[in-house]
Amino acid sequence: MRKIKIIFAFLMTLAISAGRSFHPEASRADFERWQESARAFVLDALFNGPVPEAVPLSPVFGARQMREGYELTELELHDRPGHTTHCWLARPIHPRAEKLPALIALHGHGGSALMTFEPDKMYFYGDMFARAGYIVLAVDIDHKYLEGIKPWISYQPLPKKVKFPPTGQRVWMVRRAIDFLETDPQVERSKIGVLGLSNGGFTAMFVAAVDQRVGLAISSGSLIMSERMWHSNLLHCRCQYIYKLDRVLDYYDIFALIAPRPLLIQSGEQDPIFPIASAKEAFSYIEKAYATAGASDKLVMDIHNGKHEFRGEAPLKFVQKYFPLPQKRD
Repeated sequence: MRKIKIIFAFLMTLAISAGRSFHPEASRADFERWQESARAFVLDALFNGPVPEAVPLSPVFGARQMREGYELTELELHDRPGHTTHCWLARPIHPRAEKLPALIALHGHGGSALMTFEPDKMYFYGDMFARAGYIVLAVDIDHKYLEGIKPWISYQPLPKKVKFPPTGQRVWMVRRAIDFLETDPQVERSKIGVLGLSNGGFTAMFVAAVDQRVGLAISSGSLIMSERMWHSNLLHCRCQYIYKLDRVLDYYDIFALIAPRPLLIQSGEQDPIFPIASAKEAFSYIEKAYATAGASDKLVMDIHNGKHEFRGEAPLKFVQKYFPLPQKRD
């Protein structure tokens, strides 16, 4: 009983210390202390308790496909007891170096890992970066790969009692994908990035926030104020709702945990799901966080004239800037 009380007191301390946004006038040292406590609190909220058990990955390779400039391989990883993560791994046919940067590509609702390698689909960015010469690992994070969740739950009340929040499950699967990339002799471990559109961008935000192995993050079509997302015009799938975070930390706080690492946020002027006004408001706070961290130059907001969609030009230049590749071999 004493042990339980100590654990409870510790978690309450985390909640109290991280139960408010970062102070925009804080010193860099105070901001870093806030990041440490907030990151621990977010991890607890994502997993609703202890971190899952990281079982041996025991990768299983499956079907192979040849694409323009790269080879695509199906892959399954054991991420926790009784659960596997399904992926597709792209490697350049003619790698430019012995070790290459790697990107984890995450799709949104209605998509799949394989769809990120289809150049005519909305989640085409896996193909775009694979063609550019990067190693790309796309992870399936659709509802059917999760436990205790229905296919679509946008019509239900906000879930307050969830054993293992869906977003936490996704974050865990992606973190195990990072574990896999770190075992790959062709991957430059210091240059692993994560990106996605919509729920893929939302998941990328959380992964980069809690896992400092992520060296670069791109989140497209996912920036919004938390109050706007969950307490006004409820359009969003309840799989993204995390009860312990609601009205404790905002989404700009989650992005603030990525500082000082490179971060590109992309928003569409006509996005009906993540309205541009709310995105700009949230970004103004993220700017303050990056300024406090001394990394204003590593933060980019790319606003395009479209709707809920990924535009490739700015993200490609961003990755090429921070994860440059050698010139193509003759």
